[in-house]
Amino acid sequence: MVKHDVDGDDFVLKAVEGAKIGLWHWDIDKEIININATLAEIIGYTVHELSPITLEKWMQLKHPDDATVSKHFYEQLKKGERSGFLFEHRLRHKNGNWVTVQSNGRVTKHSPEGKPSIMAGTFIDISELHHSRKHLQYRYEIEKLVASISSDFVGIPNRKLNFTIQKTLEKIGRFACIDRCYVFLLKQNNTVMDNTHEWCAPGIHPEIQNLQDLPTSIFPWWMKKMNRLEHIHISDTAIMPKEASQEQETLKAQDIRSLLVVPIHYKKNLLGFMGFDSVRRHKEWPEADIHLLETVGNTIANALNAKRNQEMLVKAKEAAEESNRLKSAFLATMNHELRTPLHHILGFSELLRSNQFPKEQTGIFANKIYESGKNLLQIIEDILSLALADQSEIKIRNEVFSGPDLFIQHKSLLEEILFVSNKEKDITLIYNPSTEFLSNRFIADRNKINQVILNLFKNAIKFTDTGSVEYGIQLDNPQQLTFYVKDSGMGIPKSQQELIFEFFRQGDDSHTRLHSGIGIGLSISKKITGILKGQLTVESTPRKGSTFRFSVPVETITDSMQVLQTRTKTMAPPDLSGHRLLMIDDDPSSLFLLKNLLQETKADLLHLENSKNVTSFLTENHPVDLVLLDLKMPDEESLLAAKQLSGAPYFYPVIALTAHSLLDEKEKALHAGCKATLSKPLEPGLLFEAITSALARK
Repeated sequence: MVKHDVDGDDFVLKAVEGAKIGLWHWDIDKEIININATLAEIIGYTVHELSPITLEKWMQLKHPDDATVSKHFYEQLKKGERSGFLFEHRLRHKNGNWVTVQSNGRVTKHSPEGKPSIMAGTFIDISELHHSRKHLQYRYEIEKLVASISSDFVGIPNRKLNFTIQKTLEKIGRFACIDRCYVFLLKQNNTVMDNTHEWCAPGIHPEIQNLQDLPTSIFPWWMKKMNRLEHIHISDTAIMPKEASQEQETLKAQDIRSLLVVPIHYKKNLLGFMGFDSVRRHKEWPEADIHLLETVGNTIANALNAKRNQEMLVKAKEAAEESNRLKSAFLATMNHELRTPLHHILGFSELLRSNQFPKEQTGIFANKIYESGKNLLQIIEDILSLALADQSEIKIRNEVFSGPDLFIQHKSLLEEILFVSNKEKDITLIYNPSTEFLSNRFIADRNKINQVILNLFKNAIKFTDTGSVEYGIQLDNPQQLTFYVKDSGMGIPKSQQELIFEFFRQGDDSHTRLHSGIGIGLSISKKITGILKGQLTVESTPRKGSTFRFSVPVETITDSMQVLQTRTKTMAPPDLSGHRLLMIDDDPSSLFLLKNLLQETKADLLHLENSKNVTSFLTENHPVDLVLLDLKMPDEESLLAAKQLSGAPYFYPVIALTAHSLLDEKEKALHAGCKATLSKPLEPGLLFEAITSALARK
């Protein structure tokens, strides 16, 4: 048999005290409530401090929302509608905080009339349990929110991305009671950022309009954190690191008390960041919440990256379609532009071969063949210019020239283009060079300037049937010249003014267009302008005309001396009697043409079909005075031959003839020892000049 050292009541009291259970006893008739020390301790008091406890005093300790529920229970108990209760409510602690308790009570005694007279029960402090349950519920809700946001971005079309980001900020802001939520995206190699999206709670002033095109350099501490893909959590903006002083001033100016910023990145590449501002109160963010919001940032990053990829695919598709269109336009144009002069050349050549026409008509036929050949050459040169239009293939070669010299050259060029067009009676030329331009000399790439001006002249004459073409030059400042060509022609619609600078495009892009040309003049001019770091623009009104302006950087030489240069276009065949010339070319037709060009010089002409045996040929025959060497023969030994002939023991002057106009080919020939290089088809005047010059220096 077990003997107890304590009685039953004492055992229960000790157990209650050990379990921190508060006890209460309510005498309903006397309206007095008695409590034990544990209950008083739960809310921070002693029993003495609370005594005497009336029902009214007890209700004052309860949270106002819970007091209403308690009163309802008490009324039901008094009426005998229930015998007990079990519910949770909050009591105000002595320190002002709220303590959540579980109250369990029942009627223990009734009056003779059967009404409740005594109630008793327990209080258990469940604040920690309540907090844990509340925390779990919050975690569930925020995870549910993140899942909802993530699902919003699944399969989202690009057109809805901005709307979805905006709704995401609103969802987070309303859920977490944040005053301002926003997204910043980086651009220009992460040197500039824009506030692209913003949501503000009612009463909070938006800042998005003030936060555009911000240099990232003004937020060094902030961006250092973002670039390391670290979040920024500031519970009090009044307390920030010294190195964040610039950021602190900006935050204070916006009345921000607390904030959280998480990076938006894709595969560790920073795209921007998402921020959450608390303006009206200080706010702490649990670490778990920060991680979940980082997940939202990653979701936005994935959506942004998907949008960029889709845009790149669309651009690639459009580029491929444009490439196909340009290819078709090029083939269609070339089919027409090449066949036309070839038709003339072959047709009139066939007529000449028949020998059925008088000399006067054969001269006309020959002239037609010559003009068609020149047109064909121009088309080929345009195509070669297109091949060189890549900026990496074109080098700037500056030279000194005077204003009057350049103007005279351009004036002659424009007049020549007008003459060839047979529109002299219909178009008036107007010249307007400024005095400042004519009074100075300049350093710039004259040849490239001429190429652009030539294309502008051709366009102005081509697209003007009657009226005028005005050409002017202005010295905007010592570092810039502006040329303009103004015509009264057909004009260009606004929608076409960008397209005309694309390859194979004209204002009229149809297969029935009225004007010839392969449509690359302006596009090449635009490329050249870019290489020169200049500008080429157009102003135009349909049926009223167009004005093209070409601005180019120059270096002005402040010197009143003017240098006028003239160029010899033609040269009579020189007398080369007593000179022996060796012609080396694998093409019989080229040899035949060259022989006939040089026939009137009275030189002794020799020829070879390749350069393999040139040294033995010269040993067996008498020495020669000059060698005309085809630079691009199939044996590919022409450069080696040039080196041998121009060096010991021969020291012959060598002139390279090439069907290529590339600068690299010409430079190779000069390095091999050639005295000059001439491009085919040969200009007789240039050929004679090169020969006489080379012989004079021998």
